Amino acid sequence: MINQVINIQNVTKSVSIGNSKQTLEILHDISLTANAGEFLSIVGPSGSGKSTLLNAMSGLSKPTSGQVTILGTNPYQLRPAKAAAFRRDQIGFIFQSYNLIPALPAFDNIVLPLRLAHRKVDKEKITQLLKQINFEANPSNFVSDLSGGEQQKVAIVRVLVANSRVIFADEPTGALDTVSRKIIFDLLRHLANQGVCIIMVTHDIEMAAATDKAITLSDGHLEKVIDDPTAEEIFQALNEEKS
Repeated sequence: MINQVINIQNVTKSVSIGNSKQTLEILHDISLTANAGEFLSIVGPSGSGKSTLLNAMSGLSKPTSGQVTILGTNPYQLRPAKAAAFRRDQIGFIFQSYNLIPALPAFDNIVLPLRLAHRKVDKEKITQLLKQINFEANPSNFVSDLSGGEQQKVAIVRVLVANSRVIFADEPTGALDTVSRKIIFDLLRHLANQGVCIIMVTHDIEMAAATDKAITLSDGHLEKVIDDPTAEEIFQALNEEKS
């Protein structure tokens, strides 16, 4: 079994500015690794490149330069169909924008990846998870009729039932109340304890302090990697980046 799940080396990401030939470099020469069972948080001010880094690491947005390896595979070297299958079978995503299908009921959104992968749907497990995270709507309700917080819970349960080996989470608890945030974090922590690699972008310093490793970003630069972080260490690192 591969212990090292993610390895990114010298990753940069540039985007074009308007219709000009000028480019803006959003990520600057970032290298880091993550192992099975490791829970990493990525923290930094708005605009520091957190979501861009997560997308580059996860195979969703090809970096301008550098190497990305997930479970020994470079997803950017795969053909589109194989890349899609690799992401579906190995990787879970909790998007800030939820990425749900409004025209489908909540339950169908949850099981869609399983059905596409021709995998068994465990209705009892899904029902238990929805109850555990205080999902108050009817799972047969269309996603378009749900509140933002309930949509986020659907997106989270969709990932939790997929048995992915690595989960990328972009502000997974942003729309949730304090109790629900703790429940979701504890579920992610449990998965990490079971060997899943979790990479989470968050603005919540207290939550980041409960992860195994905190990565602090500033203006697209990786500033610090803090093992067994405390809230004070993260806060100090973020303030150092501002000065």
